[in-house]
Amino acid sequence: MNDQSENSRLIYMFQIASLSWIWIFVIGVSWWIIRLIVISIRLQDFPNASVIISIVVIPIFISLASVLTYVFVGLQKNKLSQEKEEPGDKK
Repeated sequence: MNDQSENSRLIYMFQIASLSWIWIFVIGVSWWIIRLIVISIRLQDFPNASVIISIVVIPIFISLASVLTYVFVGLQKNKLSQEKEEPGDKK
């Protein structure tokens, strides 16, 4: 394997890891906030802060994770289209 291929594979693996971790983080935070709301309702507490935080934070995290996913997919499509246009050895 040449050096460029190894670097490309390493970058791809870091991108997949970044994408995976952001979605794990978003799902974890969303689950945690929803769980806080459920617990506050069970304890007959006023879930005002939890609801306000969830209304703001969950959509922001989902948006950021979606942007990262969109960028990753766009980079991969761009890479594939460049490989189709330029067959042969790359310099």
